[in-house]
Amino acid sequence: HVLNYASFLKDQKYFEESFAAYERGIGLFPFPHAGAVPLWKNYLTDFLERYQGSKTPRVRELFDRCLANCPPEDSPEFYLLYGDYEETHGLTKRALRVYERMCSSVPPSEKYTAYRLYIAKAIHYLGVPSARPIYEAAIAALDDGLASRICLEYAKMETGLRELDRARTVLVYGAQMADPRRDPDYWKAWHEFEVSHGNEETFREMLRVKRSVQAAFSTVNYNAAEMGGGGVGGVPNMDDTLTEESALEMIAEREGVEVDKKKKPLVGGFVSGKKRTAEVADLGEVERRAARLRQVTGSSGVDEQSASAAVGGDDEIDIDDIDENEEEEENAPQPPTTAKNVRGVSEKAIPAAVFGGLTASTDGN
Repeated sequence: HVLNYASFLKDQKYFEESFAAYERGIGLFPFPHAGAVPLWKNYLTDFLERYQGSKTPRVRELFDRCLANCPPEDSPEFYLLYGDYEETHGLTKRALRVYERMCSSVPPSEKYTAYRLYIAKAIHYLGVPSARPIYEAAIAALDDGLASRICLEYAKMETGLRELDRARTVLVYGAQMADPRRDPDYWKAWHEFEVSHGNEETFREMLRVKRSVQAAFSTVNYNAAEMGGGGVGGVPNMDDTLTEESALEMIAEREGVEVDKKKKPLVGGFVSGKKRTAEVADLGEVERRAARLRQVTGSSGVDEQSASAAVGGDDEIDIDDIDENEEEEENAPQPPTTAKNVRGVSEKAIPAAVFGGLTASTDGN
């Protein structure tokens, strides 16, 4: 209704009353209301059509009011309208300032186009060298993919000015943002630049930078894949504990090999609790331990009841008694170890041939 009323007043040549209707509508439907965009657009268009360049301060005040509260996604068309007015009826420096504000205010998806427009306007009005700080600001503000494209344009501009060293420096700086596998055009342009304007040393330096950048991007992608293996949003959940089976399945899936689930890996130095319990529960093993104790203590008269008592665990073995028995055996006098005391061994004379001439000389003496 506001637009219809303002249009009716305009047709009746009541221009100021029409602008008053726009002002009242803007007061009723300010940003970010959806109706604010058509209201401001028709208001500015009608005002510029009516007064052209005769009321410049009032036009600037209207544009500033509009852009002060305008959402970023709706601001590009108003900035373009404002910049065109300054180019036509205002000052060049003010127009460039408007485009500079546009580059910092528009959404990220529109920044690349805004910077290219700003660079083109600066080159048109101020000359090619004036675009250098704008290129640098664009490289700092844009994402890596778009920043590498800006670097190519910047290097092309420096090459046109015969500033080869500056162009090569820009290419080296932009190389860190260009993955050779995903952005081959960047490296193709640098290759052509070195073929046309470089030498063997600069060409080798380009290849070295390419290898290092490719290795850096490979490391980043590998780490991202490692971190994106689990959790929420690609971030691993450190609270989740991996079991042995799940860890083996993850490694097998990553390496492309098959793992036998029935065969469990043996890790040296670690014994599971179940295995220890099974060993203690084995009665045969307990009997073998009791037999070794009997051999150590020398108590051959221990009967099967002692072994069964050891198995049952009702009576404990007195380690002090075992030590005393060992000491008594060590302190007891040992009989001389002669051939007579050894049972089951027969004696036999040593043949004389074993001694040879030694026996004969002994008999002679």
